[in-house]
This record gives sequence, structure tokens and C-alpha cells, in this order.
Amino acid sequence: MAAADIRKMAVLRVGDRVEAVPDELIEAMVRFEERFGGLWYPVVGSNGMEYGLAGDAVVHRGPLGLAFTGIVDGDWTWGIDVLADGRTAMGPGRWSYRVIDRTVDQRLESHAMLVTVSGWFHRTFTCYTPRDVVPVVDERRLPRRVPEATGPTESWWLDDDAGVAVQAQLSAWPNDRDVWTIRYFTRAPAQVADANPVVFGATIHETVPALWCTLCSHLVEPGGTCHRPRL
Repeated sequence: MAAADIRKMAVLRVGDRVEAVPDELIEAMVRFEERFGGLWYPVVGSNGMEYGLAGDAVVHRGPLGLAFTGIVDGDWTWGIDVLADGRTAMGPGRWSYRVIDRTVDQRLESHAMLVTVSGWFHRTFTCYTPRDVVPVVDERRLPRRVPEATGPTESWWLDDDAGVAVQAQLSAWPNDRDVWTIRYFTRAPAQVADANPVVFGATIHETVPALWCTLCSHLVEPGGTCHRPRL
């Protein structure tokens, strides 16, 4: 969508009314469309992540202020809003509306990390925390944090030389608690034996081996290791 068209067609919908869009939101839409419009890529499933205004320069007022829907998350099959300050947010189904990514760039970096290591051996854990509490409290046994891929609902640690990566990703937030998926990735199969002591030592919250691997789309025996070969 061309910048001139965005500036001409931009509207703020408030119920049944249509109002003028603040200039800063118009320019935010222009910058977003110029950088990310038309971008598409798969991460876990085949639906893919789709970026762009799709000819609809509409701003709405949400729980966190003015925003526009600029992303369709194929794995969630849900639209994601871009806020005026560049953060992303969504509230799928009956779950509360909350910030997902610190920036769109951070979102892209986190997806790139997952695509990079998704073909490694991995063990998956489920961690339960109070609302808005991250699962990892002790990083001493983890690889080095990857700040460019880390945001409000996803954290990454990586030692590329050793072939070890750890991901903590918010996967659900029903009621008054958060549900996190923690994945321990290793390039070599023997390294996966370190997963349990490292993961259980990094959190004080209730953490159990996951029974389902969303990367591989199959059931996992408790403590089992998955491997998703690249196609």
C-alpha cells in the first residue's frame, strides 16, 4: 500500500463513527508498510506470518491505546495489532489483550532464532507462572542471552559454539496465570541430557515435561527427546 494511499485513506473507527487519525499513527502505518508490507514466511506451521495493511488503513482504539492490525500470525491464526510505540499486542479468543513483542524487529529476530534451531534435538517443558511473571529467574547455567530476540513474551539464550539454545515462550494466558513453553535445543543428541538440570535449575515456578511438542506435532513421553529434521 503506497504511502500516499495510506495518508489519504487512513481512518479511526470508534464504534459506528469515523474520526481523523492522529498524524503520528498515520506515519507509523507508513513506516510499517514500507518496511514490512508484503513480508511472508513460515515458522512452525505452513500458514506463515503475513505482514502488511492489505489495503486497509484503519486505526482502532484498544485496551492499550490506538493501534492498527498489520500482522496475521499463521501459527495462532489470529491478527496482531501494532501499537503507536511499535510494540505488538493481541488478545486471542477470551484471553486478555496484552503486549506480545517489544518491536516488530524483535519479533522477526525471535522467529529467525526458532527457524535456525528447529532442526536440532530438543526437549520441551511446560512452566506455570503468575500473570506477567517470566519463568526464568536464574540464568547462571543458561547460554548467553540473545537480547535482540527477547521480548515481553519470549526469551532466547544461545551458545552457537557449543550448539545449545534455550527458548522460553508464552503459549497461553488463561484466567490469572501464564503458561510458558520452555525448549532446550542441542545440535548433538548427547547434549540433550543436560536439559532437565538446566531448565529445572533456571526456574522456581511449577515446571513439568511437556506431553505435546508443537514443533513436531506429536505426543512426547515425559522426558522424551524430539528431532525435527529439516526438509
